[in-house]
Amino acid sequence: MGITKAFALSAILLCGLGSAPAQSIQFQAGPDFQEVQASNKVRIDLRYATTNNFTGVNLYKDFNRCYLHKLAAQKLQSAISYLNAAKPGWKLMIFDCLRPRSVQKLLWQRVVGTPQQPYVANPAGGSIHNYGFAIDLSLADENDHEIDMGTPFDSFLPLAEPAREDEFLKSGRLTSEQIGHRKILRSAMERAGFVQLMNEWWHYDAFEARVVRAKYRIVE
Repeated sequence: MGITKAFALSAILLCGLGSAPAQSIQFQAGPDFQEVQASNKVRIDLRYATTNNFTGVNLYKDFNRCYLHKLAAQKLQSAISYLNAAKPGWKLMIFDCLRPRSVQKLLWQRVVGTPQQPYVANPAGGSIHNYGFAIDLSLADENDHEIDMGTPFDSFLPLAEPAREDEFLKSGRLTSEQIGHRKILRSAMERAGFVQLMNEWWHYDAFEARVVRAKYRIVE
């Protein structure tokens, strides 16, 4: 993995949806943040910097790099090592990293009052993504093919919930292979010290949410 020291970045993000005007956001990626770069062990596929996400809108615009707080980046480096030992040639496939709260507000506008609302943090309190301590990711094999996890990323369905895997295995809605793939990712991330969000197989926090909110500042 290539993790380099980040630099000051000016990002242009949508301040609304559809044809709403744009807003300039200054993100100063100082010494507390590091950039995670693509390598033969990491594939970067930031879905909210494309239209390939549940909103169908590029929410990040020019803010299209993966940043994490340096403590989360250190843990990610350990997770890569654990994955490499368990599945040589496989790589982490990263969907989302630091997400400014301005983008969280756009996501919230999309889901509030819908069945998807429980899956998106209210921007009033913020997501752990907004602090740079959360990461969304999956796995890719040695041929760079995305691994089957039973649902796509951002599939806001019970089938994506790790806590219900045994239930869906018994009913045949998830296979043992799909759950096994999730466990490979889970093992690497948890051994590195990440905490899994129990309603999304792809979401991991570097520390418990209460710790992050108490000790660190949100990125607007």
